Amino acid sequence: RVAIVTTGDELVPLEHFSDVLAGRRIVSSNSYGLAAGVRSAGGEPVDFGIVPDDAAALSEVLERASACDLVITSAGVSVGEADHVKNVVAELGGSLNFWRVRMRPGSPLAFGTLRGKPWLGLPGNPVSSLVTFELFGRPAIRKLLGHRAVHAPRIPVVVDDAVTLSAPLTHFLRVRLTTDGSSPPRAHLAGPQASNILSSFARADALLVVPAGRTDVQ
Repeated sequence: RVAIVTTGDELVPLEHFSDVLAGRRIVSSNSYGLAAGVRSAGGEPVDFGIVPDDAAALSEVLERASACDLVITSAGVSVGEADHVKNVVAELGGSLNFWRVRMRPGSPLAFGTLRGKPWLGLPGNPVSSLVTFELFGRPAIRKLLGHRAVHAPRIPVVVDDAVTLSAPLTHFLRVRLTTDGSSPPRAHLAGPQASNILSSFARADALLVVPAGRTDVQ
């Protein structure tokens, strides 16, 4: 059982889409994407809804969420005034094993324990949330289920789109794959790579791993 706790004053469920059309709110896409990811990994998602950017409200929800086998939070783990998750976990007696990973998208990632259960704090941007779930959340669920092979397979590819990267981080780009059956698959960028653009993630077959320090890929 995997608790999903989504934070943010700006978020609404699909039932309140009129607020989105009016420009007042945005859809809590992470609530739906993470639940789907948990199910496909073999877990049972338990949705604790959208929690406002309020430390007291978050504390009450995380207390209940810790009854699950794994707690996943979305947003609230960066350094803004509304980012309360790390502090609330600490106030509840939890631990922070690490925070921030040298990767893009998804660097403000947190991991620790809450009431003795593993807790994974994912970023709030939709693509960052889903990419870090694939790299950290899915393997954690598979490990808890007793699987030995917990990580997705890696394969060599030929890149068809030139890529220029600015930050010396490990990048995970969303790509489509094609193959003629006789050579390594060819990887094509699935669309714009910004961390708020879900359409590229939806079209992707795989994540292209560009190692840190490799700023140009021909």
